[in-house]
Amino acid sequence: MRRSLLLIPLALLLALLAVPAALGGGFATAGLSSTPEGVAPGQPWKVDITVLQHGRTPLEGLTPMVRIHSGSTTKEFTAKPTGEPGVYRAEVVFPKAGRWDYVVLDGFINEMPHTFPAVEIGGGAGAPAAPPATAAPPAPAPAPDGGGIATGWLWGAGAALLLALALLGLDRRRRAADVMAHTPEPAA
Repeated sequence: MRRSLLLIPLALLLALLAVPAALGGGFATAGLSSTPEGVAPGQPWKVDITVLQHGRTPLEGLTPMVRIHSGSTTKEFTAKPTGEPGVYRAEVVFPKAGRWDYVVLDGFINEMPHTFPAVEIGGGAGAPAAPPATAAPPAPAPAPDGGGIATGWLWGAGAALLLALALLGLDRRRRAADVMAHTPEPAA
């Protein structure tokens, strides 16, 4: 019974150590050089996509895509490398006027698309093409924060390890006391 109680903290320790390993590599951010605000139907929206792992490190060798959707129409536009690390360029064409949703698949973890607010494209057929509005350039990488969540996981794992070692030490001490209590005194 007492041995099974000792297995609980050890199992928790293993779980704490496995979670950071499973999350390794984590996520990427996708910043856009502009939004499609003001783009007319049929007019290309040329956009640079900056893909950064953990919001810091430029990711190369990816194939990001911009996916647009309105009603029953969905189209995807593949971005190509620009030559600058982590920066890819897509040329997106909205086929008709209306409200469009758009997302970016970063090519790193496409199961987690980057969403942006819906946009109204054109004012109808024959509307003059307005120049694309330029969004602020992607924000610079945040200042180092001392390790962020990775440091938190390490501290948590270290605390769990210390707890497990303390429990093992107490269990060893208890067993030694039990052995001493049940050891017969030598005859005189």
